[in-house]
Amino acid sequence: MAEKTRGDVFITIRSKDLTNLNTQGSSGRFVLFENILADANEVLSIKCVSAIIPNSFLNISAHNKNNKLRFGEQAGGGEKTITIPDGSYDILELGAKLSGLMNDASTAGLTYTFNYDEITNKLNITSSNPSNNTAFNFLGTDTCRRCLGFTEGEFTINDSDGITSDRTVDITDGRNSIFVRLPSASNNKIIESSSGKYSNIVSQIPITLSRNTFFTYEPSQAFECELTQKQINFIDINITFQNEEEVVDFLRGDWEVNLIITFRKIPYSERLKKNHSINKEILDRVGQFQQSVLDNSKRQEEINSFFKKNILDKVINE
Repeated sequence: MAEKTRGDVFITIRSKDLTNLNTQGSSGRFVLFENILADANEVLSIKCVSAIIPNSFLNISAHNKNNKLRFGEQAGGGEKTITIPDGSYDILELGAKLSGLMNDASTAGLTYTFNYDEITNKLNITSSNPSNNTAFNFLGTDTCRRCLGFTEGEFTINDSDGITSDRTVDITDGRNSIFVRLPSASNNKIIESSSGKYSNIVSQIPITLSRNTFFTYEPSQAFECELTQKQINFIDINITFQNEEEVVDFLRGDWEVNLIITFRKIPYSERLKKNHSINKEILDRVGQFQQSVLDNSKRQEEINSFFKKNILDKVINE
């Protein structure tokens, strides 16, 4: 990075101080009392140096669209849909909850057992009567299949071995990090794999598994992102999962994010590019002006020629 031109600006943002805070408590605006302005020879950069995040969000919920389990029993009528109560579960708690819900919903009077193998990180589901052929439907977009370790598809219990997850159990359902985004800070330095496009992410924060606690994010070396803008009047901040459309629902839990704004000298190569662009623009305008003068001169000559031939010569001849 280029050398600093003056001291940094440290900005501490608390969610409870934001305006336009959304209902999930993860997005809002921080308005600066005094604008941050870079000089002509400066460029602004920003980095997230620390954060305090409440682990108040849930891994199973209607908000996350992963709170359904569908199954059908050969002797028990049509397919049944179980709705899992919103909550923050580990795999043992989730298995116990589903076992109870399925047992209650079974019209064939079956008992279901969920066994988790920590060594293989796989889940096994058995039935008290496997000949009943219990079929699990993991084809929907709102199921808990990833948390249980299953790929998208249909799985049937038809013997005493039951069914075993065919992928690793992921109790986070892929939400193992949260992302701090600054939509109001323009940059062309970060690219997301989900889109391949430039992103407004300034930091990725891994999620710890401890529930109902605060965890602290303090990177050993925060990523410093150069901004394209010269002035900052306000900061919009969003905290989402990797998919920007999936906002984190903190259930109104308060969080803090600390940012540093740095003033750096525009690199020499960039100044050359800028000067070259300015010189080219001046030369282009001069060329356009010269061409305009020539065009005007040519039109004037044509007018003079027309006047001489059609008016002046006619008067002289008369």
